[in-house]
Amino acid sequence: MNKPVKMGRKEILTEDLARRICAMIDNFPDAGIPVTWENVIAQSKKKFGHGVNRKMLGQKEWDGRKLIGEAFNDAKELQRRMVKDATPKYATNSRATMQKRIAELESQVLALKEELEAERARKISELDTFLNSRIDLRELFSAAEGNQ
Repeated sequence: MNKPVKMGRKEILTEDLARRICAMIDNFPDAGIPVTWENVIAQSKKKFGHGVNRKMLGQKEWDGRKLIGEAFNDAKELQRRMVKDATPKYATNSRATMQKRIAELESQVLALKEELEAERARKISELDTFLNSRIDLRELFSAAEGNQ
């Protein structure tokens, strides 16, 4: 029951490490990190302490599957969809936004005009009441000065 002796250097990129790198790559779009091989290499070196190159990351297979390459492609596609969803649906979206803002401001102007007309009507009514009354102005001013 002798174990076969492996010659050479110890394997750096194990399947366990590859799965952890895949999980890290899956989080890139949600974290706002651009999905590029440079970022994958830099983040894996920072998190796991192993400086592996792009070829090793993208080409290494376990059970006939390139785990890291598949995770990278999935994350890249998700990032593309997120960017596409964030872009305006129409090229004239800024115009539509401005038209909406103009409509809001016009409604505010109309509301303020109505308020101004109501205040103007109230003041005219007060003035009309004052002009039609037979109160002496000197009495009115003396009463107003007494209140202050």
